[in-house]
Amino acid sequence: MQVRKRFLMAGVGLLAAGAFVSSASAVTNIKAVSGLKRSNTITQNFLKNMVEPLNAVGKGVVAMKYLGGHSVVPPRKAAKALQRGQFDWLHSPISYYIGAVPEGYAFLASNVPVQVFRANGGWEILQEVFKKKVGARLIGFGPNKTKYNMYLMMMPKFDKDGVPDLNGVKMRATGTYRPLFNALGASTINMKSSEIYTGIQRGVVSGFGWPDVAIVPLGLHKIVKYRVTPAFYVTNSVETMNLNFYNKLSKEAKGIIDNVAIGYEATGPIYMEAQRSKEEKILHAEGVKDIALKGGAAKKYLAIAHGAIWEQLAKRSPEFGAKLKAKMYRE
Repeated sequence: MQVRKRFLMAGVGLLAAGAFVSSASAVTNIKAVSGLKRSNTITQNFLKNMVEPLNAVGKGVVAMKYLGGHSVVPPRKAAKALQRGQFDWLHSPISYYIGAVPEGYAFLASNVPVQVFRANGGWEILQEVFKKKVGARLIGFGPNKTKYNMYLMMMPKFDKDGVPDLNGVKMRATGTYRPLFNALGASTINMKSSEIYTGIQRGVVSGFGWPDVAIVPLGLHKIVKYRVTPAFYVTNSVETMNLNFYNKLSKEAKGIIDNVAIGYEATGPIYMEAQRSKEEKILHAEGVKDIALKGGAAKKYLAIAHGAIWEQLAKRSPEFGAKLKAKMYRE
């Protein structure tokens, strides 16, 4: 009897230990990758305002581990890697996979707050797009007020309305900037962000577009001569998850992720504005001069920028282009 009792007690102990292990393993671990380098301001925003809060609020339920950026997967291959399940979460500008999701242009040309198109049905349309085109779940839009500027090595020519005329100028561009630069007459060259500095030094390009933050970390403030204002577009850096992975999450985990993402959409712009203000002072201290378009010139410049994007989207996404414009843009 004593031997049997000892075995029974041992069995109970093992069951208890098993229950403990099962409970501990119930934490869902998310592997995250970024399309931009860790040092990039937009990536830092993601780490501070999405990853850190998620790990704090989700303790015991869900946790995120950041694996890195370029060192994990080339940015232009990241969306496909996410779809294959190579990792679970992608923080990246849609510009890197705009060929697969041309609807990413809608983020760039949007001029209403994310809270508006979350409420008016625009978000649901975007969910349909990401599900259909890259097998992903759209989670959040953190740096949703970060805009872009055009940077030049020379004073440009201007058209009769005072808008920069870039005929004969070679500009470094990704899918983000190409519609605008082409509309202004420039020819565009695709190159990595890490190659812009040497590209300018060697005269391969005479300018580029870049967010109104994260130019200092690349050292470009030391070489560029002019910045054209006003700023245009809104960054299309978004958070997406592998759809199969997301669907397998518990209801509690999904709720935590979605709530933290909505909070990130409020705190992210505050963080980014602080960084923008800091970098702008450094930029001007290095002698970079602003070409500030005013009045009708500024209005036309922004109309060209936004119009070029919506025109591209209408051509490349007849199914979703007009629907997204109706939800995300005010004339």
